[in-house]
Amino acid sequence: MRQSLKSLLSVALALGAIGCGDFLSGPGIDEDPNNITRLTRPGPLYIGIQAMQSVQFEGQLARNAAEYVQQIAGNSRQQIGYDLYQMDPVTIDPHFFSVYGSAITVQGGGGLLDLHKMQQLARAVNDSIYIGIGKVYEALVIGTAASIWGDIPYREAADSTNETPAFDPQLQVYADVLAQLDSAVLFLAAVPGAPNVGPPADNAELVYLDRGGDAAALAQVYTQVAHSLKARYYMHLAEVDPANYALALAEVPLGINTPANDMLWYHDQTPSGANLWWQFMSARGDIGPGAALIEILKRRIAAGVEDAARLNFYFTPAVAGGTEFYGFRPGGSVNLQTAPGVYNGNGVPGSDPPAYSGFTFIDFNVDPGDLRMPVITYAETQLIGAEAAFQTGGQGAAQPFLDAARANRSFGARGTAPNVFAPLAPVPATLENIMEEKYVTLFLNIEAWNDHKRTCLPALAPAPGTLGSTVPRAEPIPGRLPYGITEINANPNTPNVSPTGRNANDPTPCPVLNYVNSVPLAN
Repeated sequence: MRQSLKSLLSVALALGAIGCGDFLSGPGIDEDPNNITRLTRPGPLYIGIQAMQSVQFEGQLARNAAEYVQQIAGNSRQQIGYDLYQMDPVTIDPHFFSVYGSAITVQGGGGLLDLHKMQQLARAVNDSIYIGIGKVYEALVIGTAASIWGDIPYREAADSTNETPAFDPQLQVYADVLAQLDSAVLFLAAVPGAPNVGPPADNAELVYLDRGGDAAALAQVYTQVAHSLKARYYMHLAEVDPANYALALAEVPLGINTPANDMLWYHDQTPSGANLWWQFMSARGDIGPGAALIEILKRRIAAGVEDAARLNFYFTPAVAGGTEFYGFRPGGSVNLQTAPGVYNGNGVPGSDPPAYSGFTFIDFNVDPGDLRMPVITYAETQLIGAEAAFQTGGQGAAQPFLDAARANRSFGARGTAPNVFAPLAPVPATLENIMEEKYVTLFLNIEAWNDHKRTCLPALAPAPGTLGSTVPRAEPIPGRLPYGITEINANPNTPNVSPTGRNANDPTPCPVLNYVNSVPLAN
């Protein structure tokens, strides 16, 4: 592997305790991305895009999102502060940059600049399949960034000579991304075969491993991904315009139609190719299971809504050989003031020292680290359909979508083998049941935070205001992250907004709950 590509991978390691591993090699792949004049096919950049975006989607952005919805808790060092909403522009800087970064400058590649260069190379060889795939990734990267930061540079941001691009309004960015997905679908409809050949069969396609070199199969599955992403983004807009529920619902039948077509990041068992969550636990270990998710799973199991499959797949018992599961409250808070029967964060009752559950598939001591993490899936698509149908037609309209998600349960894969759970019997398609199903399904996915911002479900009390406090703060769970310090210092167009305030698509914060007298409190 060439030294320049190794430099690119070192950036990945700095961003999230991960490199990109030995899968970044092969004919037409391990060319020097810095010497752009040598590239005649989009493959080398496409490899970097897939690898680097797995870093972005499983790194600190995902940790923040999972902490804010209390699927995990920061219980050591810096993660305690982040879990208490203390993310700062300096720490977030490389992650904001990675939305745009390019391997051409060996500064965090795989972002918008590389995505546009990939599409330019595909246009030069008239490969519409490759162009369409590039547009899908562009929409994924930019739409996710808009959900996190609100207003972001987009229309002017792909010009590497423009160091002060304008920040486009968030709602305009969503409109542009939706248009990008429409364009992707048109390109992916091109007749497969020369010149529309797409990623070759020599490991250029990392997400759909068994379909590289099959242009027709890749065009079909990425068309489904495009429609599922459209459904996701319409839901992001539904709080400010409920007409988007119907638009989202119309995309669901066109979206991912089987778990076999789930979009999963690539990972393997090499030291630098492993699951990023696994690598973070290996290098840092500053997070633990979130009490809210564990308490919700336990409640659902007791009510007969859920079996123990997810609880056991995600977490280990708090005591070796035991059967009790207990997670951490935000920041590892203990002795919280709670109503009777509400968990106070102290671990197993009476344990000294406190005993808590651990993770299973991100336990670097027992797991090989090759779990491929979900990006967007059949289950999410069906649960989007359930929520959208509930909002437009009520429980009866939502029921088939919730039933479909419960009948086809899985979480990621190892290689091409999915991790499948047994089907669950139908439950009434209330909004609470729909959103809790989605919450436990989208474990560690940034989208769980977007769902909570829109629906305020499950009901969560904010983190304490300070370490050691026994009560939640009197402020809502954050709706965004701060901009990176480089952008703030170098771009005078950077908006002066609260680093933890609201974005345009989410103007109304959720009610501020506590553990004593707020009803209902789901956790």
